Amino acid sequence: MPRYRRFLTVPICLSILLSAIGSYAEEEIEDLVDVFESNRKIIAVIEKRTFTSNLRSKEKVLWSDSDGYLGAFLTNERFFVISTSSGAWKYLPLKSDESKGVASLSPYIALLVAGDRAIVFNEVSNRFIEKRLPIQDELLTAKVERYVAVVVTSSRAFDFTTRTSAFNEIPFRGGETFEEIKATSSKATIRTSDRLLTFNAKSSTWNEHRLY
Repeated sequence: MPRYRRFLTVPICLSILLSAIGSYAEEEIEDLVDVFESNRKIIAVIEKRTFTSNLRSKEKVLWSDSDGYLGAFLTNERFFVISTSSGAWKYLPLKSDESKGVASLSPYIALLVAGDRAIVFNEVSNRFIEKRLPIQDELLTAKVERYVAVVVTSSRAFDFTTRTSAFNEIPFRGGETFEEIKATSSKATIRTSDRLLTFNAKSSTWNEHRLY
């Protein structure tokens, strides 16, 4: 009987270990917003409520998406976002050349990089926040994950997290060039020719590690 008990402890302990590991896994977020366009209107359905906004006479939808707590539309005139707690569509007007911008969405952040500015809508604060980009810079990449957004231009990198109310930035050094980016739900790592640049949603500050 004692041997049988000892044998049972192995699968029991393994089960407890797997359960503990699973408890640290990131919880999946259900998509709570449905968006669509119909009869010259953009529409969001959140639970049993419907929210609409009329498109202007020459306004055209270029992109739309929904994820987690957010839904968004990009038109040739405006950037629309709605959250489960905002109670209405919110939008920012766009200049004519900004409709060609790059838009993306995560459960908590909507990101648009257009012309010389980066724009986020933060679900936590339910408002738009924008950052002016260097006019002469080339946009190299823009990425948004659950709690973080990253924008990289030819001269610097910008980050935004749901815990903050503004973008942070770090300039590249003379001759330093961007190589690649890796982002998870709460952390981003940028590799340049000279450094590894990292930040996470908790600290919201850039850390640098020289490669040479």
